[in-house]
Amino acid sequence: MRNRIAMRILIIGGGASGSTAAQFARKTDRKAEVILVSNENYPFYSRCGLPYALSGRVPSFEGLVEYSQSWFRQFKIDVHLGTEASSLDTVNRTVKLRSLADGKEENVPYDALILATGATPWMPPMEGAYVQPGKLREGVHFLRTIPDGKAIAAMLKKGAKAVVVGAGLIGMETAEALTEMGIDVSIVDILPDMLLASLDEDMAAAAREIVAKRNIPMFFRSKAVKVTGDAAAKGVVIENSETKEQQELPCDIAVISTGNRANIALAVAAGCELGVTKHIRVNARCETSVPGIFAVGDCTEYVDFVTGAPVPVGMGTVATRQGRTAGINAAGGRSEMPRGILGTRVTEAFGMKMAAVGPGEAQLKKAGIEPLVGKFSGSTLPSYFPGGEALMVKVLAHPESGKLLGAQIVGTARVHQRINAFAAAIMAGMGLEDFARLETAYAPPIAPTLDPITLACDVALMRLRRK
Repeated sequence: MRNRIAMRILIIGGGASGSTAAQFARKTDRKAEVILVSNENYPFYSRCGLPYALSGRVPSFEGLVEYSQSWFRQFKIDVHLGTEASSLDTVNRTVKLRSLADGKEENVPYDALILATGATPWMPPMEGAYVQPGKLREGVHFLRTIPDGKAIAAMLKKGAKAVVVGAGLIGMETAEALTEMGIDVSIVDILPDMLLASLDEDMAAAAREIVAKRNIPMFFRSKAVKVTGDAAAKGVVIENSETKEQQELPCDIAVISTGNRANIALAVAAGCELGVTKHIRVNARCETSVPGIFAVGDCTEYVDFVTGAPVPVGMGTVATRQGRTAGINAAGGRSEMPRGILGTRVTEAFGMKMAAVGPGEAQLKKAGIEPLVGKFSGSTLPSYFPGGEALMVKVLAHPESGKLLGAQIVGTARVHQRINAFAAAIMAGMGLEDFARLETAYAPPIAPTLDPITLACDVALMRLRRK
C-alpha cells in the first residue's frame, strides 16, 4: 500500500458493471478515492434501452442515462469521460490514461484496479462493410452506444428499407424498433431460426410462428456476404448456407447485430489469465489471476450454475452483480457471487414474448446430461374466461433425479414472472415433483387454477416415473 491517507480504487469502464463497482466501492469505504474512467462521452446509461430510444418509446437517447456526472460528483466518485486506458504497469500499480479529445496522457497509480472494459460489436466477413479499416460504410451500423443509436436515427425516413443481420435478442428488438418507425425491415441470420442462443429449436420455431403473423421477411440459414453501393449502402447480398444461392436485399440501412467480442487487451497486457471462452477468468470474488486486479462484465467469464461450464458474462443483471461484488471487495469488504450464472433472459418483439432460464438441450448434452423434457401448451387464463393468451412452456430436468435444470416459455403475454419462478426453483435445487405441487395464484381474470408452468412439470414427471 502506498503512503496515502486513503486507498485509490481505479475502475476502467463506465458501463453497468463499472458504474456499479464504483458505487459499491464508495459505500464500502467512505474515505477511498474512487476513480471511474470511460472511453465514452456519456456517464452510465442503459445499453439495453437503445432499441427503445430508437423507436421513440423512450423519448430520447439522453433519457437512457441513469446516473449523471453530477450524481457521481455528489457521491465523490471522480469520473473521467472520453478517456481510455492505454497501458498499465502491474509492478508499480499504475495505469496510463489518455484523453481522446487532446491526446494528453497521465500515469495514475492505484491500490485496487477493476477492469470493466466490456465488449466490441463483431462484424462477420462482409465485403464492402468498411470503406477503410475501422470506418463503416455510410448506412452500415452497429447498435452498441448512444452515438450508434443517434447515427441510425438520423438516417431514418419513412419508406426506407433496412436489413438487420442477426436474429438474437438485440437484433429482434432493433428490427421491431425500426418497424415501429415505419421502416421496411428484413431479418437475416446464419442460424436455422431466431433466438437460438436463448431458446431450443422447437421453442424458437414457436416464437417464429408468432412473429411471422406480422409478415416480416426473415431469412434463416443465410449469411450476409456483401454490402453493395458506392458512397452509401444500397443493398445487402445474402447467401443461403445450404443451396449457396445468393440474392440482394435492397436497403438504406444495415444494422449488424451478430454478437460481441470481449475487450481483453488490457487484461492480457496485465497478465490476467483468460478462460476457455477467451474472456477474463474470475473467481467468486471477481478477482483475476493478478493480485489487486478485479474484472467484471462483458469482458469476463464465470461458470454456469447448472453445468459448471465456463460461460461468457453477457447479461446486464449478472454484470451488475459482479460490479457490486468487485466494488465491495476492492474497497476491503467481503462479497461473493452466487456459485454460477442462471442465465435468466427475456425479450419481446413483434407481439412475441419469450423467457428462459438455465442451459438449453444442446448445452446440457454437451455437459453429458440427456435431459428429461416436459412441454405443455396452455393459456394465461382459464379456458372459459375471455382474453386468455396462449403459452408454451418447456422444462428440462435431470433424467434420474428429476432436478430442474432449465425452462423456456414462449407466448404473447405474461412470461417473465413465470420464468422468475423457475429461476428461483433452479437456484433452490427444486425437483419436478416439488414444483408440480407449487400452489400458484389463481383468479379468473389473472391466472388459471393450474398454471402451465406446473403442468409442464407434470408432463416431465410422468415421463420420469415411467422410466
